[in-house]
Amino acid sequence: PNIMVIPNAAVAQEPRPYDRNNHRVIAVGRLDYQKSFDRLLTTWSLLPEALRRTWRLDIFGQGEWEQMLRDQAAALGIADSVGIHPPSHDIFEEYANSSFLVMTSHYEGFPMVMVEAMSCGLPVVSFNYRCGPRDIIRPLDNGLTAPDGSVGTLAFMMQMLMMNPERRARMSEEARKVTRTYSEEAVMTRWEQCFKDLLPY
Repeated sequence: PNIMVIPNAAVAQEPRPYDRNNHRVIAVGRLDYQKSFDRLLTTWSLLPEALRRTWRLDIFGQGEWEQMLRDQAAALGIADSVGIHPPSHDIFEEYANSSFLVMTSHYEGFPMVMVEAMSCGLPVVSFNYRCGPRDIIRPLDNGLTAPDGSVGTLAFMMQMLMMNPERRARMSEEARKVTRTYSEEAVMTRWEQCFKDLLPY
């Protein structure tokens, strides 16, 4: 009865207009089992070739799976539309130059990448892994969730967003509202209330 859950805070970003003409999907995280970018590459390979000719998938991260992922992309015949990049010194600029974030993790503690991307106005397409997506994403409002591991469903959802710039723009406006819950001000208010509640003890 005396447990309180307080999330991490997202760094506030200057709002920038959402560019519906960006044809880039972004993914961010360590190149390892947890982030499961192998499932993302499989998903990307299921998209129509015509879409992959006009869109790019850019993954930012480093880790022991880097060469394996490059080999997988080559084996799937998608290397020309997939970029695997080292961590960015200005990931918020990369978010601003993208259309939406995709997450294929097996699990997360608290998905800060998701919150940060949404604070920049990016809708999110994600597996419904443990923990976070069901608490942060409101399906068809600020993002989309697929059953964990269902690459076919995830590909369908990505294709739906890629082909509908108006929907992406609407979702972008809703995604920015995540800062109401995860801003530094909102989170610190919860910390202050926590300490006030403890004072009587």
